[in-house]
Amino acid sequence: MTWVRFRRRFAFTRTHDVSHRARIDGDMRSIVQSTRAFEAWMRKRTKVAGKQLKKKHRKMAAGPLPFLRATFYRWVERWPEICPRLAGRDEDVLLVVGDLHVENFGVWLDSRQRLVWGVNDFDEACELPFTSDLVRLATSALLAAQAADVKVSASRICELLIEGYRAGLRTGGEPILLSNRRHSALITLTRNTQENPKAFWKDKLDPGDNPKIDAGDLPKGLEDMFRASFQPHADLQFREQKSPGGLGSLGRRRFTAVETRKNGGRDGREAKALVPSAQYWHRGQDQMRSQTATLLQHAIRVPDPHFQVHDEWLVRQLAPDIAKIELPENARDIRLALAPALLRLMGRETANIHLGSRSRTVLETLLQRLDRHDGWFPTATDRMAVCTRHDHAEWVRRRES
Repeated sequence: MTWVRFRRRFAFTRTHDVSHRARIDGDMRSIVQSTRAFEAWMRKRTKVAGKQLKKKHRKMAAGPLPFLRATFYRWVERWPEICPRLAGRDEDVLLVVGDLHVENFGVWLDSRQRLVWGVNDFDEACELPFTSDLVRLATSALLAAQAADVKVSASRICELLIEGYRAGLRTGGEPILLSNRRHSALITLTRNTQENPKAFWKDKLDPGDNPKIDAGDLPKGLEDMFRASFQPHADLQFREQKSPGGLGSLGRRRFTAVETRKNGGRDGREAKALVPSAQYWHRGQDQMRSQTATLLQHAIRVPDPHFQVHDEWLVRQLAPDIAKIELPENARDIRLALAPALLRLMGRETANIHLGSRSRTVLETLLQRLDRHDGWFPTATDRMAVCTRHDHAEWVRRRES
């Protein structure tokens, strides 16, 4: 399948060239109204856990970065208003990650037992200008730096990301393997990041947070999806997750299947309810389906053999040895010295995703056109960061009032 066959173009509405502050404080509905509208739409498409939604609302108040991670639906509303010249370019539209941010990257084992690093969450895959992914990633990096009291400008963050993005385009895309000596920063950052197996499985099998259920209590078809990911006749224990992690999808139902082998070893899978991207809620395109499988089919990447996409469910592996890179906690964190290399790699991996929709030549040409407008990338990043902090502050005020 080629991009031409599944591409859908949108007629983006251009706003008048009013001031940035006026656009933030203008007639846009409040974050509370936006949240209610999106959650009502989501309830029509999947069963929602009310307690988990309340937990999500509390986490949204914790800071601008968690707020950004939890509210892609707000991003798709605000993006055309705050950055109309970027959002209104029809020729820039392609299949993007959507909910891209600095904590949306991880490591997995491929079918050859090689460690691969890259984007690991595609729930919000949709058609948007490719600049949305770049600006959202840069915005999250800026908010993360501010949360850690690290002094860095949007210009510097964008410079590193775009360096990596252009490098990815020059090579025509290349999966990022930890065995590659060029990626020494990743090797250092992922060293000793695996969780303690006993503590990991104790948490997953906690009867309080994850009550045991019978196979017949699983949603229709889910048992078959689970079993297809294990060896035949595996003895599986099923649980419903009452306190899952994550933010963007918090509220959607999750289930786990865990096999305990005779030697005491364990293997697990998690199933998460899948709904179409919030972009389709925003555009009123209720007939649209999730684009996750389509994006994964075309992106330049080494697949995670345990990652399955079904019509209404995502199934992925649970394991304590799947490394996760933690961001620097403060300006004294020794990991901060490796942050520039990590940001370049994030830019490179973003190019790997976008090259699944457009050729290297086309993407390079689109970037060249944007470069005629000096500072477009940091300007948009600063604006979206201000917008996110504004919405977060309003969310906190509404919750406290």
